[in-house]
Amino acid sequence: MAFWAVYSVIAILCIILTALPLLGYCDCAEWIKILVYVFLFTAWFSPVVIWNWQTRKDIPLKVYSIAAKIGYFMEGFAFLLMIVLLIRDAVWWFLYYFSNGWLIISPLKDNIVADVNIITVLTVLAVSVYGVYVAEKNPRVIRYKFSDKRIKKPVKLLAASDLHITKMISSDKVKSWVKFFNNLNPDAVLFVGDVGDDNVDNIKKQIAELKKIKASMGIFYVLGNHETYFNPYAWEAEFASLGWQVLHNSGVSIENTGVYIAGIPDDRAFSVNVEQSIKNAKNEYIILLSHIPNTLKKVENYRVDLMICGHTHGGQIFPFNLLTKLGNAGMVSGLYEKAKTKVIISKGVGYWGPPMRVGAHGDVILVELEHED
Repeated sequence: MAFWAVYSVIAILCIILTALPLLGYCDCAEWIKILVYVFLFTAWFSPVVIWNWQTRKDIPLKVYSIAAKIGYFMEGFAFLLMIVLLIRDAVWWFLYYFSNGWLIISPLKDNIVADVNIITVLTVLAVSVYGVYVAEKNPRVIRYKFSDKRIKKPVKLLAASDLHITKMISSDKVKSWVKFFNNLNPDAVLFVGDVGDDNVDNIKKQIAELKKIKASMGIFYVLGNHETYFNPYAWEAEFASLGWQVLHNSGVSIENTGVYIAGIPDDRAFSVNVEQSIKNAKNEYIILLSHIPNTLKKVENYRVDLMICGHTHGGQIFPFNLLTKLGNAGMVSGLYEKAKTKVIISKGVGYWGPPMRVGAHGDVILVELEHED
């Protein structure tokens, strides 16, 4: 309840910040102003309705899926529009007042503002539609290769995070991801949290498709923060039933490879015990799975060779790529080297909220390990 109260305040502020640049500097007809406010209110508050619908059984799945995608798309479009309008007006007014007369396009002329507003709205709409296209595409494959004396033979690891499977995601979509994963022919698959984003019983059919993933050395999984919103123990049991190795402050050796996979849960819902997760590692190359990059501060005192994370989505929608650094130890996506540990952060496979990605294409991580002479 508190979350939605805070969200409502933020949403109203965003509506005002969007409406002022669109309506405040031009003489629009009253019906246009009403239409703009109705659209913005619907766009920002549709997620509240969709969230309440998510657990209802009486709404047909296709109806919910279509309504959710439209509602979240409107929210994403409204957010991008607000950001673009604020940046546009800040630059426009600055140039106008400090251009010494060479900028003849005045932000004070009603007809000019109206035309620029139309161009702005259409541009943001085009970017939003392209963002949907990017989000629906298969993720990019980001490859890394590491060698170490402890690694006994080549191992190919596929790390995937943030699928965010909800009732909005169809079984066919999950099936396409599984086919994509299998085509990469990994020896082992590492799921770094936020695979499920609903009650287990609501999306059993979609989750069942994940059983078709092929990995001869096993599939490993750690909890993300979104599974903890919907009974994390139920999610751990569900993934264990698929034959996955659920790592909860624990770890396991990949037999005859010299590679040890450890995992810790989301640290905002569970206590994290890095020492316990790696205690059974012998003289092995240690890979730690942790959904949230910020847990790196709990890893620094231990011997961990590689840490793989998700959570950030690479920002998903600009300018969140600039903001996610604040809560993730200064990291957003890609490879980082922190003290003794290399850290890889995936932008994730799916999306959360608006079904779009702007400036942050989804990805999976392919790690190739080999023996170093």
